[in-house]
Amino acid sequence: SHPPLPPSPSPPQTPSSFSFFLSAPLLAQPPCSLLPPSLRILLNHLSPKVAHPPTTSLVVFLAARHHLPVVARNMLSRAARLLSHRAVSAHACAASQAMDYSSPNLEDILESNQKWVEKKRATDAGFFDKLGAVHKPKYLYVGCSDARVPANEIMGLDAGEVFVHRNVANLVVSTDLNFLSVLTYGVNVLKVEHIMVCGHYDCGGVWASMKKQDHGLIEPWLRNIRDVYNLHKEELDAIEDETARHRRLVERNVMEQCLNIFKTGVVQQKRLENAKELEQAKAGGEPVDVEFVAPRVHALVFDPREGVLHRLPVNWKEEIDHRRHIYDLYEAPSTSKL
Repeated sequence: SHPPLPPSPSPPQTPSSFSFFLSAPLLAQPPCSLLPPSLRILLNHLSPKVAHPPTTSLVVFLAARHHLPVVARNMLSRAARLLSHRAVSAHACAASQAMDYSSPNLEDILESNQKWVEKKRATDAGFFDKLGAVHKPKYLYVGCSDARVPANEIMGLDAGEVFVHRNVANLVVSTDLNFLSVLTYGVNVLKVEHIMVCGHYDCGGVWASMKKQDHGLIEPWLRNIRDVYNLHKEELDAIEDETARHRRLVERNVMEQCLNIFKTGVVQQKRLENAKELEQAKAGGEPVDVEFVAPRVHALVFDPREGVLHRLPVNWKEEIDHRRHIYDLYEAPSTSKL
């Protein structure tokens, strides 16, 4: 005779009640309040009485049987899926409690950091004293998140010299509070003199925008690049080679994002203030530190294959004057050089 098999391990016990998702206050609000009282009670007490969370199909069946509105059915289906995911996550968590979470890769990073510190101190004993002093960069860099384009390194600048904002495809979106916060802080607090929008060839975001495909969550973001293509479709459609067309779209995208910076109120206001101060100083014969109206905006493109940073030839005064009657938010003096 064979020895009896050991009992199968029990599934991890997890709180699987719908009350976890449908708290008392939530059950009292639409669409939960649309449910018959009997079904609400069933949903709140069903899970603890079974081995596993209720399936989506069971919830949908119950919802259909009670002739619930579509919005209530959808809510119940989502709740059931959440319960299922919670059970799976709890099982994975229980199975990995004894794992060692130390990462050799992270240790490598920490060791590299120590070597970097030693190297910096060997070449410049006061480097970290300067780095820990006042943060006063002259440049605001708006670039792509691509790991091949490290902002200060490609410009030959050191840590602390560039204020950086990065996102997919270096976009300047008027509703992006993250970017607007960086821009406002850079212009009004740090008082940066230069704002650089830097794109790069072989940009994955630009490539994706050129494909007839829904990219899911990122699609609304990529739509901004598709809109750039639409603005310049005659020029871009005339370029037969796909790589050449991609490179030109990268450049056009950078130019449009620069124009988007000029359209912002924070930049317009600061440039107007600085223009007035500059004119008053010159009229009074006072020395001036900056001979131009800050912040200036620059369009740059980086080529990862060459390591070269290219400045795009754009006549910004002409481009701005062409749009001033639409996008100007402040009345500039007739003598202003804005």
